[in-house]
Amino acid sequence: MTEKVIKRAPKKKGAYKLPDPISVGEILTDMAKKQWILGKSIGIGGFGEIYSAAPYNGKTPKEYTNVIKIEPHGNGPLFVEMHFYMRNAKSDEINSWKQKKKLTTLGMPQYIGSGSHEYKNIKYRFIIMDRYGTDLWKLFEANNRRFPEHTVYKIALQIVNVLEYIHYKTYVHADIKGANLLLDLKSQNRVYLVDFGLASHYTTKNEYKLDPKKAHNGTIEYTSRDAHMGVPTMRGDFEILGYNMIQWLCGSLLWEKDLSDSVTVQKQKERAFDNISEFLDKSFHKSVPSTIYKYMTLLASIKFNETPDYEKFKKILTEGLKQLSHKPDGKLEFNSDVNSQNEVIPKSTPQKVKRTVEKNRRSPRIQSIKNSSPMKNLDDSTVGIVIDKKRGGLKDIKLVLDEIDSDEEYDIKIIKKAKKIPSSVSTYNEKSPVKKNPVKKTSVKSKERINRNRIIESDSEPEITSKGTKSRPINVPSVSLKNTRSRRKNVLMDESVSDEDMFST
Repeated sequence: MTEKVIKRAPKKKGAYKLPDPISVGEILTDMAKKQWILGKSIGIGGFGEIYSAAPYNGKTPKEYTNVIKIEPHGNGPLFVEMHFYMRNAKSDEINSWKQKKKLTTLGMPQYIGSGSHEYKNIKYRFIIMDRYGTDLWKLFEANNRRFPEHTVYKIALQIVNVLEYIHYKTYVHADIKGANLLLDLKSQNRVYLVDFGLASHYTTKNEYKLDPKKAHNGTIEYTSRDAHMGVPTMRGDFEILGYNMIQWLCGSLLWEKDLSDSVTVQKQKERAFDNISEFLDKSFHKSVPSTIYKYMTLLASIKFNETPDYEKFKKILTEGLKQLSHKPDGKLEFNSDVNSQNEVIPKSTPQKVKRTVEKNRRSPRIQSIKNSSPMKNLDDSTVGIVIDKKRGGLKDIKLVLDEIDSDEEYDIKIIKKAKKIPSSVSTYNEKSPVKKNPVKKTSVKSKERINRNRIIESDSEPEITSKGTKSRPINVPSVSLKNTRSRRKNVLMDESVSDEDMFST
């Protein structure tokens, strides 16, 4: 595979002001006129918060079995996820799919409701979801960064079932990772794939059309080769899952020391698929599980615009479990000494840290237009974002755990259009050169100061300038083109276009 890369122009950053927290007991009414009562805040990001919630019937509930993700109307990320759920996650559609595929469970979260709410003269949008347990990343770290081989294959089988459903709906997830895989609140054996903030329509066209605006989207460790080129594909989801499986079995990926440089990581992944045997030998120190080898070999045979053979992937994983004397629907064992009734907290997690921008994730351009096992206490659960210590006071929001998959705050400014970048080139299996923009030399010291958070400058995106807020000061240096880790891009959404399909590639 030729080593093509996409370089992007750096872009200035900005900040949104994060509103004051909403009081416990606030009543929200969704579009179906159903009322919900807010509980405590269980997560906070650069755009809004996640609260425990419950249906409201005039009395204070004993348990909060749902969560509400809420953000100001002027922000954008929840707008994307909300519309994905509304179109693809209705309970009757999920149940119909389960019957068709003869599945007892499917780790696809259901859309429960959404709406708008005004609080202290600020208008919010919100989405209601089921509440889940701890995420697999916490379990991974709590178990010395290893999962048993049979557990890895059982998890992968569940994810393949979810991917088949999502792909049937013409979308890709693009950000499969431990932090986005949550256990059922009442069962340790069911895994749910959450956070559809990067969901987009995949390509089925014959032309392998690169999109510099979307280059390197995702979480850099797991970003697929196609996503590094800005091309959303179905095989890309399977590649991301493959990297997760290797990490769960080996403890790390070969390129983890280079995560600040997405281009270097991209090249290593391309070389890995040029010689899968060598890549796996290095990863597993020559003790390569045959199941992983078969999985990666089948993956390498899929064309970029081809629908994966889901049954073949399932057969590989099922046969791997049979060799280990395990059944596909068997118990998920994580070999943790942690009390199974409590949420797992990584040993390395400090109690208090400064609120930071999400380190690993790049988000796609939105078309710019104006937890482990059953819990004793529902407050120990999470939905995609986990915090291990609550905010100390109303103005102490900056003190949150680094476990939060947070987004930076932004202030939108429109700038002049940038020069368009040619986007139509051949696939990375062909040896066509890609022009590289000259990059100024920088000293080692200055390189170390380069921030991970970059956003490309496109012909239709607003410029974002970092300002921070009074309660959340932020000091982010200017960034270079090369060294980066992923983050969300956030734009101002036009409220009048709620039904427009914004996932098109």
